Amino acid sequence: MDNIHLGNPPAPETLISLAKAAEVVGAKYWQIQRLARAGRIPLYYPYNSRPLVKLSEVVAYIDSCRQGGVE
Repeated sequence: MDNIHLGNPPAPETLISLAKAAEVVGAKYWQIQRLARAGRIPLYYPYNSRPLVKLSEVVAYIDSCRQGGVE
């Protein structure tokens, strides 16, 4: 049997607050909150805490709404 070296698995993405996500993408807190409540971006509630999001999912949603412009 060969010994296969798989390396270190990638670390899971960090969850951030809605306020921090809004700050990073340049949106208002209530805009991110509205997207989350409408189910357009998933929310995570680890340990029954406040709602958290993955920044990559927020950015992916914003990118999906893009209209026109150059790639």
